[in-house]
Amino acid sequence: MTRRLGPSGPARVADQLFLAAHDHDTGHLQTRLHKAGMELVLDRRIDLQQGRVVLVSRAPLPDILSQTVLEDIVSELHVAKQPHTVRVWLLYLSHSAVTQVRNRLCFTGILEEVPGRRWWGGVANKYRAVNINQALGPEAAVHSLLTHEQAVGSSVPAVTFASLADACGLLPKLTWWHEQRTGMRRRLGQLRDQLPRALRELVDQTEAAVGDAVIGRR
Repeated sequence: MTRRLGPSGPARVADQLFLAAHDHDTGHLQTRLHKAGMELVLDRRIDLQQGRVVLVSRAPLPDILSQTVLEDIVSELHVAKQPHTVRVWLLYLSHSAVTQVRNRLCFTGILEEVPGRRWWGGVANKYRAVNINQALGPEAAVHSLLTHEQAVGSSVPAVTFASLADACGLLPKLTWWHEQRTGMRRRLGQLRDQLPRALRELVDQTEAAVGDAVIGRR
């Protein structure tokens, strides 16, 4: 049986980023995902120190995907005897993040798989939102965050999501009117500067990793 979420929508940052990057008409993603395991910063299981992922707590997590990544970090720390860099983990996570996060969204009832076909023939299943209003929740949250004066302390997850979305080049998609983007980007910059140190570093490292990926495809 599929487990469903309430009307508040997805709570995990990687889920929100997937939905932000997801074209709900075509079922395609507009950018790569790197962040599935980096949710552990918000969970206070890891910290980012001088560009490296440092274990803070091994306490188990209820989310299966996050728990799997936590176990990978613990295992690698045991083998390597020193923390890997954030960039190494972002690259490692990017290989499977799309599939894993998509599966989580299907499990929680946000997305569903539907049969489709390629125009040249062959099966190509797509994924569509079960409730489009719920799926568009992250976009609405960013718009609300950037158009209303709000203290960062009460909305750290929302500011983190907006900052990571911007790092991935998704801010134009999430800000509905072109005329507002300059002011919204300025507002986001102010909020981003108020994030805790580890989250600011996560955003910076993500931005650099996305830039490397773009250069690598040229």
